[in-house]
Amino acid sequence: MNIAIDKRNNFDSARLEKMHVLRAQIFRDKKAWDVSVIAGMEIDGYDALNPYYMILQDKDRADDVAGCWRLLPTTGPNMLADTFPELLGGAPVPRAEDTWELSRFAICQRNGRPFAFSEQSLVAIRAVIHFGVERGLKRFVTVTTVGVEKLLIRLGLDIRRLGPAQTIGVERAVALSIALNGKTLAALADSTLSN
Repeated sequence: MNIAIDKRNNFDSARLEKMHVLRAQIFRDKKAWDVSVIAGMEIDGYDALNPYYMILQDKDRADDVAGCWRLLPTTGPNMLADTFPELLGGAPVPRAEDTWELSRFAICQRNGRPFAFSEQSLVAIRAVIHFGVERGLKRFVTVTTVGVEKLLIRLGLDIRRLGPAQTIGVERAVALSIALNGKTLAALADSTLSN
């Protein structure tokens, strides 16, 4: 798996287009979320902020995008603060230089496993955590489903809820903080998670 994490402006337009098409396939077509799709691509206003993206490509299919993630500093506009603040349950919006938001995680499952992350998802999680540590970040925040929260707990990551779970659209959603610390790194280094 080839993984690139960089600012939007540093990716070529073909890869960005394939990433947005993948997001439309996952979020609109598969999950039935109410998202904006233009010319077959899922795009929202946060994509105009020159965010960082993680783009995953299979080594044997380098022309396709197999997965993606969007990373935004919480010091500016982000989904938790500006789209889903109700998930904070009245708590202050996380805004700090050392706290970034993860959003729009989409992946093509090549080897699905019931009640567990796929190998591709584990590779992506490891890569984004190491990216955060290397940048000196202390935590990521994210809006996700209760089901994904359970999988993160099972992995052993140091996570905590920022507010109560609520139904948003067709999903039971929750805002989480993922600490980039020894506990999280140890959980991802566990030999039972190795590829």
